[in-house]
Amino acid sequence: MAGLVLRPMAPQDLAAVLALQAHGYPPALHDSDDAFLSRMALAAELNLTAWREGELAGYLVSHPWTAGSPPPVDAVLDPATPAECWYVHDLSVAQAARGLGLGKILLSAGREAAMARGLTRSELIAVDGAAPFWRRQGWAAPAAIAPDLALKVAGYGPAAVFMTREDLASL
Repeated sequence: MAGLVLRPMAPQDLAAVLALQAHGYPPALHDSDDAFLSRMALAAELNLTAWREGELAGYLVSHPWTAGSPPPVDAVLDPATPAECWYVHDLSVAQAARGLGLGKILLSAGREAAMARGLTRSELIAVDGAAPFWRRQGWAAPAAIAPDLALKVAGYGPAAVFMTREDLASL
């Protein structure tokens, strides 16, 4: 995409990131500065921003994490948590940049960085009807999930779906 600049998310990006988050997610799913900063500290290369003409066009927030145990909304992450999978926490694209394939670009860059860390599988919670998008990207809902995981997923809203991608290398 012409004029697109992808780079790791930085603390000075937070005002723009929080503004885009506010447009894309309901308040119950908003993360604070501290939550974003903890993810950047844990894995800078897995938290990306996309800029077009000096404006934030989208971002990806992701990190290594323990399988089957997504962190709650607005959690400050503990860097000692075992890294078993690539957890995709948030993917947001500005309205003006939708339909340009930016989500796929951000995910591809994040996937490459996750694989460089030795992560081979991924997990996420699709919110607000986003499960069809994630299915098209290769994630799938398991046939069943443990009751404790179901409770965590419910914390993301009634339409939330836990999804996994078992092989990051296949695209």
